[in-house]
Amino acid sequence: MSTTKGNHTVLVSVTAGAAAGATETLCTYPAEFVKTYRQLPRAPSTAVFTGSVASAEPKTSLQVLRDTIRSSGIRGLYSGCSALVLSNAAKGGIRFISFTQSQAFFQKSKIGSANPGASTVLAGLTAGVVESVLVVTPGEALKTRMIHSRSLADKSKSGLKNPTLVQAAVNVVRTDGVRALWSGLGPVLCKQGTNSAVRFATFGLIQEKIRTSWGITGASTTVMAGAASGVVTTYASMPFDNIKTRMQSLGTEKSMGMSRLALSMLKTEGIQVFWRATTPRLVRLTMSSSITFTVFDQVVALAAWLKKHKSPPVLVVKEGGNPTVEC
Repeated sequence: MSTTKGNHTVLVSVTAGAAAGATETLCTYPAEFVKTYRQLPRAPSTAVFTGSVASAEPKTSLQVLRDTIRSSGIRGLYSGCSALVLSNAAKGGIRFISFTQSQAFFQKSKIGSANPGASTVLAGLTAGVVESVLVVTPGEALKTRMIHSRSLADKSKSGLKNPTLVQAAVNVVRTDGVRALWSGLGPVLCKQGTNSAVRFATFGLIQEKIRTSWGITGASTTVMAGAASGVVTTYASMPFDNIKTRMQSLGTEKSMGMSRLALSMLKTEGIQVFWRATTPRLVRLTMSSSITFTVFDQVVALAAWLKKHKSPPVLVVKEGGNPTVEC
């Protein structure tokens, strides 16, 4: 009995997490596109897809939106979206499963018993590491290459402007090898660990504070707490996000590690480079938290409703009697 129940819980978690991840990506991707575009290196670099050289001219978020829509329409804002949709759909399920299982483990440990809040933070960090290695890094690497290829094609007016996911993957592996799909794993681990730990920890605390202080309950607490946790998460992990984009961009020196690249960015562009494109990422993560938690909760609620109202009949054999069917 317990096994069946546990399997059902895992299946619901995977489905709800995948639905939440895919929905969030489709709704917020234009902001992700603008953020990545602005984080790309301003110095000249060689393009894999186009063979051109990138311009050093910076663009604001509004300029990126305007120029992209003008040249390719709304579709242009979804360049590289396929890689992130697949990654986030898988990430959603993996994140919630790993977080739930890790939290249960840490709560039973001495650390969790002494400090319940620590179990939440540790579970968030564990979830971040698991999702980073399995799906986030390859998805982010392909997304960044696809957006960078587009930016180079826009500036040179030649080359492949909208490489498909398959074209991007083939070019990356052919040019730099399979290991290139895991380029930037270091900052991705740091970013995702920070995201999961800060988001889950602050979401629970803020949601409880809203309930106790303002007396608000229901779906509104999920939306408000999700938005607030998104703001905190953005500023905490932004430096890792900028470093990650640089390491995954076209033409980046392969031998340059995370620390060396961060130091180079600091020397040449100043400390503000680590918070470049904060606004579009803030917009995305503020919406992301609300959409993710809301969709996840609604899918779980729907699964519970379906189980309650459409449970299959069960054959029961009572001692000394005939078998009966119970619903």
